[in-house]
Amino acid sequence: MSEKESRLTRALRFLEIPVENRSTISILRNPDLQPIKREYQTWGFFSNFSYWGIISFSVGTWLSGSAALSVGLSYGETIGTFILGDVLTIMFTLANSYPGFDWKVGYTLSQRFVFGIYGSWFGILIRVLLSIVNYASNAWLGGLCINMILDSWSHHYLTLPNTLSHHVHMKTREVIGFCLFHVVCAACYYMKPYHIKYILIISCLATFFSMMGMVIYLSKENGGVGDAFNAPSTATGSAKCWAWVYMISYWFGSVSPGSVNQSDYSRFGSSQTAIWLGTILALLIPTTVVPVFGIIGASTSEQLYGETLWMPNEFFTYWLTKDYSAGARAASFFCGVSFVLSQIAYTISNAGFASGMDLAGLFPKYINIRRGAILTAIISVACQPWNFYNSSSIFLTVTSSFGVIMTPIITVMICDNLMIRQRQYSIGEAFKLKGDYYYTKGVNWRAMFAMTVGMAPGLPGIAWQVDNNYFNNQGIVNFYYGDSFFSFAISFFTYWIVCYFFPITITVPHDTKDYYGAFDDEVARKKGLIPYSEISEAELIRFALNSGLESESSSDDSSTIISDSHFNHESDEKNKLDGVTISTKTSSVQ
Repeated sequence: MSEKESRLTRALRFLEIPVENRSTISILRNPDLQPIKREYQTWGFFSNFSYWGIISFSVGTWLSGSAALSVGLSYGETIGTFILGDVLTIMFTLANSYPGFDWKVGYTLSQRFVFGIYGSWFGILIRVLLSIVNYASNAWLGGLCINMILDSWSHHYLTLPNTLSHHVHMKTREVIGFCLFHVVCAACYYMKPYHIKYILIISCLATFFSMMGMVIYLSKENGGVGDAFNAPSTATGSAKCWAWVYMISYWFGSVSPGSVNQSDYSRFGSSQTAIWLGTILALLIPTTVVPVFGIIGASTSEQLYGETLWMPNEFFTYWLTKDYSAGARAASFFCGVSFVLSQIAYTISNAGFASGMDLAGLFPKYINIRRGAILTAIISVACQPWNFYNSSSIFLTVTSSFGVIMTPIITVMICDNLMIRQRQYSIGEAFKLKGDYYYTKGVNWRAMFAMTVGMAPGLPGIAWQVDNNYFNNQGIVNFYYGDSFFSFAISFFTYWIVCYFFPITITVPHDTKDYYGAFDDEVARKKGLIPYSEISEAELIRFALNSGLESESSSDDSSTIISDSHFNHESDEKNKLDGVTISTKTSSVQ
């Protein structure tokens, strides 16, 4: 037994983040959780626009119009539901941006504010799981885009024989593209999260012009956009009404991971105007235009080629197969590059880095943001994303399930921030085991109860969506269709009412000093904080030594739990204290 334990100990020690690459504080506090310093809050209008724009300038949004086929709405009506879904998403997203903008903290720490020191694990693990699914979905699409580039280089690759069984819903060349996309994404995790704004902006522009070029070419060849928009709706009566409700919920659900991640990136915002304006315009314009592009592509392809093509890569495969000319190869290459860029930007920002931040917060001794993102990529293969796009119904089930799970979590966070806390949080208390956010044995049962009550009624609907013969209860189905509306109302008012009858104890409404250098002097004073510039270096050192050292672990290794931060600061001696390397053992100060 001792030999097995010794092997396990050696294995765990091997997996630890090297000491020279990490700070030594405690499991409660590490640089990846701390507020972002002022000099790194550089995301202006175009960065915020691109963060949300890249969700639209992606293959998934291009083919989203295909969802209309499974619910009986016309394409025009489907676009109408998307616009209403965008409005719903805007409200959720802006309301959820406050923790990031107000206090410069991300989703992981926000979960402690709302659900408690231990209760936060639930919301964090849920986002990790959804990030894995989201990663898988987008990595598969990214692999198809990689093949657009490879097809332009080699006719042999274009016609590569499939060596896989016909029972497997993928081909050999698709597996190659899928693996290559994972490799490219892995290389991107060596950059810091706030630097991805450059990839976001470039990929948005490149993909927009590629999509526009495809639509112009197809419309010119076809002599118009086709007859798709003239096709009538097949749904009637109440079924049509519920189809509208469902598509609105579906559209919100498909982008809900972005809404959940909002505070992770709103903390980089340079101003509230930049965040709001960039988010609103990106959620209204590209999210409407790109599905229209996809519908035009499907409509024109049906008339031109006798088959309906939804995936962008299918167009280039068709063109190259018919005429492997220099022009077709150039189009496939340049469009492939732009689509790959958009899929990379979407995948790493909404899934890779998001999950990496969460895992670094949960297991900082062994996982940093980079390791967490790569681990997410590896696990995502188990989701078998090649099955997601076999039919519109499977795609619909996967994306709509996001909303069922995430809506109650977002709702409770919004209610706690706006109604209960009045946008006031204490960062220092979140780094204490038994501070204000310890609640009841580390869990805010009020938040957990409200979230569960809001989430549970929608879960049977997911099962029904997978198998319509699972049960026959139209009431449950209709609730599932309108889950985004019903779940929000249930979770919001349940939490508000429970907190009214069982008030939360708030002993420290907010911090008194800006120990993290997150605000300039004027903003700090408006928030009731003593500015970072007025805090002595000696006090900063004492704070770094004493804060966050209260740990639930009694192990003498528990002090060396902090991962190397993607937000380390190099500018001056004070800045270095945010990622301070401290050799003090937690056990010695407990």
